[in-house]
Amino acid sequence: MPTRRALASISAVGACAVLAAPCPAAAEPSDGELVAGGLAMGIPTYALGVTLHEGTHALVGKAFGGEVVEMRLYPGRNPRNGAFQFGWVRMRGTFSRAERTTFLLAPKALDLAMLGGWTALYETDHLPDNPWGYLALLVWATGFWVDFSKDVLVFHDQNDVVKVFASYGLDTELERLPVRVLYAAASVGLGYLLYRGYDDLFASNDAPETTDGATLADGAVILPLVSGPL
Repeated sequence: MPTRRALASISAVGACAVLAAPCPAAAEPSDGELVAGGLAMGIPTYALGVTLHEGTHALVGKAFGGEVVEMRLYPGRNPRNGAFQFGWVRMRGTFSRAERTTFLLAPKALDLAMLGGWTALYETDHLPDNPWGYLALLVWATGFWVDFSKDVLVFHDQNDVVKVFASYGLDTELERLPVRVLYAAASVGLGYLLYRGYDDLFASNDAPETTDGATLADGAVILPLVSGPL
């Protein structure tokens, strides 16, 4: 009959064997789950983006001595100009051309600052390791990119960028073409950085396999097996 010491040794060996077995990796979200999550994040991101866009207009206008007459943060047709807009701010005050330009382009400066922050985090590898945290920041950055880029192909007179063009004597689209080309190039460049972010996120779901078919995500706890004599 096994001695008490022998039984203890057998138990220790059995426990170590269990600990040495491959540990299941934490479940990573599938591509479909990430896509669905990103779409769901897009709704609050849109609402916050409109608030930041119009709020930036309002803060800059007030900084120049203006008064906010109306601020709307949801889509509709602006009764003053008949144009459909996602939101708008009406200011009362007298502004110089430079102040009015700053007022009109203030949200674009915010977009560039936020996209610059995203780029810095991405290029220095400081984005979250957690895929959901990574995705949240990526969707956030995408919202700012959309806000920055959407005016590249908008031509109506009530558009903020078009108003700036007109205030500096660029009255026809032919005259505006060089600036629009530079604007489009900046949008494409920033969009490529976001594409790299999405590509890295979805590629990280595919864990490379080792020669025996196990994935590198499969871990094992290695402990020395020590037992006394039976």
